[in-house]
Amino acid sequence: MDIINYKLLSFLNLLSKEDLSQFKKFVSSPVYSSGRNYLPLLEEIIKYRNEATEKISAFDLYEKVYPGKKFSGQTLKNRFSELLKLGEEFIIYKNVKGDEIQRDYILLDAYLKNKMFRFYEGKYKKALKFLDSHKTDDKKFSNIYSLNQKNLKYLNETDKIDKYYLNLYDHTIYSTCMSLIALFDYGIEFKQQDYLGRKYEFNIVLNVLKKLDLKEILGDFERKDLEIINVVKLYYHLYKAYENLDKESFYFEARKIFSEIKRNFSDDYKLKFYMIFIYYCTRKQNLGDKKFYPELFKLYNEKLDSGFYSDFKENIYPVNNFRDYVYIGLVIEKPDWVLNFIKKYSHLLPKKIRENEINLSYSKLEFYRKNYAKSLESVLMVKPGNYLHYLDSAMMRMTNFYELDQIEEAYFEIDKLRHYVRNHKEIPKIHRQYNLNFAKIYNNLLKLKTDYNKKNLISLEDDLVKSVFISKKNWLTEKLGEFKKIKKAV
Repeated sequence: MDIINYKLLSFLNLLSKEDLSQFKKFVSSPVYSSGRNYLPLLEEIIKYRNEATEKISAFDLYEKVYPGKKFSGQTLKNRFSELLKLGEEFIIYKNVKGDEIQRDYILLDAYLKNKMFRFYEGKYKKALKFLDSHKTDDKKFSNIYSLNQKNLKYLNETDKIDKYYLNLYDHTIYSTCMSLIALFDYGIEFKQQDYLGRKYEFNIVLNVLKKLDLKEILGDFERKDLEIINVVKLYYHLYKAYENLDKESFYFEARKIFSEIKRNFSDDYKLKFYMIFIYYCTRKQNLGDKKFYPELFKLYNEKLDSGFYSDFKENIYPVNNFRDYVYIGLVIEKPDWVLNFIKKYSHLLPKKIRENEINLSYSKLEFYRKNYAKSLESVLMVKPGNYLHYLDSAMMRMTNFYELDQIEEAYFEIDKLRHYVRNHKEIPKIHRQYNLNFAKIYNNLLKLKTDYNKKNLISLEDDLVKSVFISKKNWLTEKLGEFKKIKKAV
């Protein structure tokens, strides 16, 4: 029946056992319940948690809560509505109770409103000291900003004019820094979106950033007590690195700033910057810049040594970048590191992708060790559920087929890969280029393997030299080198 408030039932279903117990105490308090006894109704409703709503009879429920009284649908509707409002109050109470900073804000507001200035002064100093003890992140900056705003109101109301203007000056610096951080942060995000082919008709953030020069804004300004200034510089150099990938000096300056100030950062903040650094290096790697391989490896180890591996648990693929660690470890010839990495961290992967990721990782490792049969055995167990798994497994199948002289299977795999890339529009342009270029040159390589002649050799070498974006380029170059040796021997 419509009398039953199904929103309330959904709300109760989402409460944990502990929360439900606390909610009962909450509704029993006359402070919140205005003297009405909601507990009997709540106890009855709780019995229907996780039950199909059609099983609930409004008449039976009313009889149990109000025995002997004439049924009133409106009364039941009212109580349900009031209980839901109490539920919302409970969520507010629960979250404010567990947030000391928020509680301080509410109390400071109350002291100001009631002109209790002596109490305000003591609480403000404690609140500021409490915030100063926190690790640095954007939330801390936002909290300090809000606290500064309250103090400006206090100084104005108590006619402390000199202090007011001194604090106002500091507050404008802080406020501007926060705006700059937001701009640079959004700018980095938009530059990453740009790379993935997502465009906007008008982008106010990037338009502002085009005209912004931090050196001109800050000049020689230095405030050692303002930590936020260094964070602005960090964000600025990272944005400039993303704005023009060729200007690598901005990236390395950002790394230097980060290494100097990261000890004060919260874990989430450190991880955020590690991921931004990693994404930049991955972009450079995808553009064929080999000097960023060891830099990526260094970043991966710093990140793991800091205990940051929550990204491996991400269900959104390809946010999870487990495969990149394996790839970089093998590129810089660290197979033992890769083996230990797989053993240590693969259990963290989401169940949905774990088996595929492990099989692909072992396939790549065994291929590096030239155990081609083992490598092929592992990759044939992969059942791709996303484009990266498909492309990775296709690469491993083709290279193993070649090494094991399974030529017919190799040609069949080329057709499958081309068909897959054509029909999956979600594949980023850069990945399409890398894989289609590989398929073209791999096809020529197979021709050379089955019909060795000078013309095929020259064609293969020419294509390989011209192709910048190509998967497995080192392997293709190695195979080309083998044919050149044959030519010399002949």
